[in-house]
Amino acid sequence: MTSTFPDTPPTRPADHAEWIVAPATPAGTGAIAVVRLDGPGCWEAASRVWRSTRSVPPQARRLTRGQVLDVNGSVLDDALLAWFPAPHSYTGNDLVEFQCHGSPAVVAGLIEALCAAGARLARPGEFTERAFFNGQLDLAQAEAVANLIASRTREASRVALSQLEGALSREVNTVREGLIDLAAEIEARLDFPEEEIETADRLRLLGAFETARKNIERLLATARRGRLFRDGARVVLAGRPNTGKSSLLNALVGMERALVTPHPGTTRDTIEATVDILGIPIVLIDTAGVRHEGVEEIESLGIERTLREVRGADLVLLVLDASSPLTAEDRALVGLLGEAPLLVVTNKCDLAPEGHNRRGWAQELGLSGTDESVSVCALDPDTLRPLEAAVARLLMGQGGPEGLTEAESATVTNLRHAERLRGAAEALGCARAAFEADQSGEFVMVDLNEALQALSEILGLSVDEAVLSRIFSRFCIGK
Repeated sequence: MTSTFPDTPPTRPADHAEWIVAPATPAGTGAIAVVRLDGPGCWEAASRVWRSTRSVPPQARRLTRGQVLDVNGSVLDDALLAWFPAPHSYTGNDLVEFQCHGSPAVVAGLIEALCAAGARLARPGEFTERAFFNGQLDLAQAEAVANLIASRTREASRVALSQLEGALSREVNTVREGLIDLAAEIEARLDFPEEEIETADRLRLLGAFETARKNIERLLATARRGRLFRDGARVVLAGRPNTGKSSLLNALVGMERALVTPHPGTTRDTIEATVDILGIPIVLIDTAGVRHEGVEEIESLGIERTLREVRGADLVLLVLDASSPLTAEDRALVGLLGEAPLLVVTNKCDLAPEGHNRRGWAQELGLSGTDESVSVCALDPDTLRPLEAAVARLLMGQGGPEGLTEAESATVTNLRHAERLRGAAEALGCARAAFEADQSGEFVMVDLNEALQALSEILGLSVDEAVLSRIFSRFCIGK
């Protein structure tokens, strides 16, 4: 049997030899706009719309001042140009960047002129796609580009930048290289099936299986944290009317996002606001207070929406009023929360009577000993820090928020990466079981090759072209 060791990249699209153009800056008016032109020999198209203010031609990787021309050869703008000859560019092709004034009319005129000179409009993500096929980035790094652009907190951007610099790719490749060495040794023994494996060699090979397993599990352990950094979390504030949910949301956001009055039932609909809590982008949802008596029809609709939000929440903050005793509505609401992850927040702790015991309240409400509780005063920012730490700890799971700002070797943020790592772990477990049971090396190799295939797909060494198309279609145009 011959190992496949999957490391043949997908076929390069034929249209990668074409010249493509797209704005690299967001649509709209701005001080500066950047327009990219890419493709082998694309300087030919650039030269048709560029007039240098100096007699010398533009030098590679240096900004040159000049004028850009429209389709009629008239001056369109005073601009800067940077030329990056292959292979020393983002894409690995010849690449030209125009830096013009950020007028939508100027950008449109420049792109029209470049298309008239032989270029076409780029597809979403086509520049990064070309960088991948030209070996400038592996697939995990290419996906990190999109994650970095979409990051909403500094911690999320740090994790994405670490991936772009190759931290995850190096970890995955280390595991993959170890499995290739292991597979090569097992495969070599297929030619001599009658020879038994010495005890020392057997222990060494089992050690290689174990090392790979631990490394894969270590990467998978970062997936929950990575998903939160990339996608964020939905945290719902629930409680009976007038417990201070809106005041708490405003305090966490740092601005008056929700209307606050002393009258119960003010919030009739959900109100959302995004905050950064210890590096996690969190959407806070202030909901209508839940009560059972004297409910108007419009308030009833708000309560129904509250319960829908609770069912889709990553975490529910059950907000209680520390200044008054528990009510039947508090108890009834706990029964409506279902299996949602829960943090009990006793608000208005500055008004709590002497001897107030929030943990006793949790027991009285029938909550388990694992449910956390914290006391806050929405008007006192110092009391919010323990709340933020508890929110991060519950969202992150084991390990909590400690060390969130420390550099990590690698973090798995993409669902695709986590799925392929799980596939590799499962196949590796089957291969090890076959090896320990002294089954034929051919059976071991079937599962080892499957594990290698899964790891190779993370790096793009072997991946379906439909998957590639789906990945790059999610990019913005111009990146």
